[in-house]
Amino acid sequence: RVSIIHTDEKIDFDDEPTKAIRKKKNASMVLAAKAVKEGEADAVLSAGNTGALLAAGFFIVGRIRNIDRPGLMSTLPTIDGKGFDMLDLGANAENTAHHLHQYAVLGSFYAKNVRGISRPRVGLLNNGTESSKGDPLRKETYALLAADESLNFVGNVEARDLMNGVADVVVADGFTGNAVLKS
Repeated sequence: RVSIIHTDEKIDFDDEPTKAIRKKKNASMVLAAKAVKEGEADAVLSAGNTGALLAAGFFIVGRIRNIDRPGLMSTLPTIDGKGFDMLDLGANAENTAHHLHQYAVLGSFYAKNVRGISRPRVGLLNNGTESSKGDPLRKETYALLAADESLNFVGNVEARDLMNGVADVVVADGFTGNAVLKS
């Protein structure tokens, strides 16, 4: 069920996100986040100010236990039509290996419980498929993902192979993920 709650207040794209959600209490994004927090809605979809959406999620809805930062995720197309989930797509330009591991857990949960993939294949976006490839962030992340037995980690994946469906979930830092999304 989808419902619309009318409001005359909105958060503009040039508004500073945190200030906007604090000052514009009747903005649609703020009301939607409050509806999730109060159990009146299960999710928020928005084509609005991305920073404000993240701020509303963080400050109004709250964090998921054991998740340090929100990430942006989207299901992107593949040649076979099945698609893959990729995160982070730009919420956080700088991440730690711990954050990327959390994104893998979140993405895997989504792929399993929303998309119905029984054992989602998780790949780490990197500049080569070999386990020794990448900068220190990717090498440390690789080790964390490989050690997590709850994940079906398939190793490093390259951008050129994403549309071929090499993984059901692709994990990237926000800077790289955003660049891939826009290319």
